Amino acid sequence: MRFDTIGVMSMGDMGSGVAGVLKQNGFNVITSLENRSKDSIIRARENKITDIGSLRNLVEKSDIILSILVPSHALSFAQDVASIMTNSNLKKIFVDCNAISPQTSESINYIIQESNGIFIDGGIIGGSPRSGEKPRIYISGEHANVLEQLNSEDVEFVNMNSNIGSASGLKMTYAAITKGTAALYAASLMTADHFGLLENLLGELQYSQPKVFDSIKSVNSISAKAFRWIGEMEEIADTFSSSNNSEKIHQGAAETFRKIASSPIGHERVDSIDKNRKIIETINLLNS
Repeated sequence: MRFDTIGVMSMGDMGSGVAGVLKQNGFNVITSLENRSKDSIIRARENKITDIGSLRNLVEKSDIILSILVPSHALSFAQDVASIMTNSNLKKIFVDCNAISPQTSESINYIIQESNGIFIDGGIIGGSPRSGEKPRIYISGEHANVLEQLNSEDVEFVNMNSNIGSASGLKMTYAAITKGTAALYAASLMTADHFGLLENLLGELQYSQPKVFDSIKSVNSISAKAFRWIGEMEEIADTFSSSNNSEKIHQGAAETFRKIASSPIGHERVDSIDKNRKIIETINLLNS
């Protein structure tokens, strides 16, 4: 199966980065900027992605649709796409690349199949090509092999040759470690700051745990990501619960990210974060 036109929703940091790579590799890449933010419009223009107008236009003109959204919007977006496909008798390939649980992936699979569509489960690991990183998009499901033609040096599509839910499950367990640790770092620093011990804690970590100290510096940019990670932690909690493991760890992580997102710097995004701010200043602001 060959296809030329790829619809990408939405033009966030990752979505626009992946879309830009696909565009550079010769695919016709489109998006819908209807009701999207000014930042999304700018990122789409930077990557020369065509604004097709409405979501209906996106669905009708795409051979394949990549859903790259915040996790909390994944299900409703799939429902909107499915409704358009059902009413117009269109048979499209829908790839959910969001940080969702295997259970949510199964639900979306059912929705897309009921609308006569083809569903592929996806999970993105790694940073956006906009930052010079090379993400790996793990894919699973009966039709996952059709995406192998999208492989490039800048974005790799890794076919797991497995069932729906496998790609999402891998993403969940990976992010449970990486972003779960980020929540623990942030909460520990914020607690130390509350007791007036932040400089003492950072000094001891630098002395006795230099590798942890280097890793903990990532908290300095967490304000730009926390809003996206709330739903992701909740999906991870559901994933853990379904495997008879405690969901409370990542429910707590979601609470930490919710507090960060509502802080005075929670409005920051990847393109607007203050890169000159020191970590002590960041923690002070997160606690204020």
